[in-house]
Amino acid sequence: MADQVICALSDVFARWFAYQQQRGIAVCCPEDENRPSPCRYDLKNPALWKCWERPQPADLHNIASALECKFHPAIHTYYGHGFAGQITASFKGLAVTLVQPWNDEDFERLQENMVAHVMMLRRLKLPLTLFLATVPNELQVISLDNESGAVLLEQLGQPKRWILADSLAEFLQRLSPLPLKTISPVAQANLPA
Repeated sequence: MADQVICALSDVFARWFAYQQQRGIAVCCPEDENRPSPCRYDLKNPALWKCWERPQPADLHNIASALECKFHPAIHTYYGHGFAGQITASFKGLAVTLVQPWNDEDFERLQENMVAHVMMLRRLKLPLTLFLATVPNELQVISLDNESGAVLLEQLGQPKRWILADSLAEFLQRLSPLPLKTISPVAQANLPA
């Protein structure tokens, strides 16, 4: 399963960078992004970045253990594989921005946010999900169902959830690249009501 997620994630990155290059878009950090990252590869132009693969994969076992639960294996691969900037894509017309850590500090912040997300779900007595991506509607998030491994569109704080794909690898394979600056819906999302 980890290999499928790594291959699908690597493919998303490759397709996204090729898409930007074909359109003449330089993949640069946001203007306010001054934090160091191994993603920066050009000393002459430090604003440029590319995805960086960790020599030793990281995982989220420490926070899962602290929360006294087990996380679905796909989430460890998704967040522990490396560092990246914002990757914008479309899933059936729904614009999504993949959440990826930019550096070690960002990875720690991501873990803190994941703990807060899990605690909120527990407080509301909702099934455990683990966030993967943002969407233009701030009241929704793309998440991984911790039990089944399915990818969901989740209404935050509500039991309302729609299955987008049966697995994280399948979800990633079905993403279509969007230009770097696109964060609004590209079309009417073709999702169940």
